[in-house]
Amino acid sequence: MRQGKTFVLLTAAIFAAFTIISCSKSDKKDDAPQEQPGKIPGMGEAGGEPQGTALTFPAGVSISGAPIKGEVCDTAYEAGSGGLVEVCVAFVNTNATAVTYTIPAGLIVISQNGDYQNGILIQNTTIALKAKSTTRVGIKLYCVNSGRHPSSGEITYKIGPVTNSPLLRELLDLLKNKKTALKEYPNFDGYFDAVSTIQMLVWLITDGQGLERTTLNAHLASIPNK
Repeated sequence: MRQGKTFVLLTAAIFAAFTIISCSKSDKKDDAPQEQPGKIPGMGEAGGEPQGTALTFPAGVSISGAPIKGEVCDTAYEAGSGGLVEVCVAFVNTNATAVTYTIPAGLIVISQNGDYQNGILIQNTTIALKAKSTTRVGIKLYCVNSGRHPSSGEITYKIGPVTNSPLLRELLDLLKNKKTALKEYPNFDGYFDAVSTIQMLVWLITDGQGLERTTLNAHLASIPNK
């Protein structure tokens, strides 16, 4: 797997494309969501905290009280996709049996330092939690604040809500049957291209002016279906 293309390059490549495309006018009609791109609380340059519904867990499952760091976990267990935001979360299962838990698409993790990016989980992600155990999971997410720094091991995060943004929910629905995980690609280059496109689409909602439908469809078509 060729990983010479770092996520520093990812940031530069996406931001260049984002800057060009975000200058085009959106073709959203009156029946489109009333929410405006670039003005979603806690995203882009908008103030406030991300809005949505609280994350819920099955009985006996919780998140450890240990700080959630913006870093790669000391475990091989990874979930999600993206890379500009990555957090290490310790899930606790106190049940006598293993539990399969699905982290819902749209989950937001919130940086506790305003100079660093908040992240969004782009697809439902299922993890297996062993009985009577703590499982550390590295969760990869997409950035929702293009002007901030990528995640860092020096920064702590908190689990935020599952977004109720109509624009983001629409994008999540359009991406639910797309290949977004590294394991779904035969090589890193294919994954890199898909991740770059998805991150650009997220930024056009959170930081930009939206995207007209024909161009949106063309970008979505470039991401392979499952």
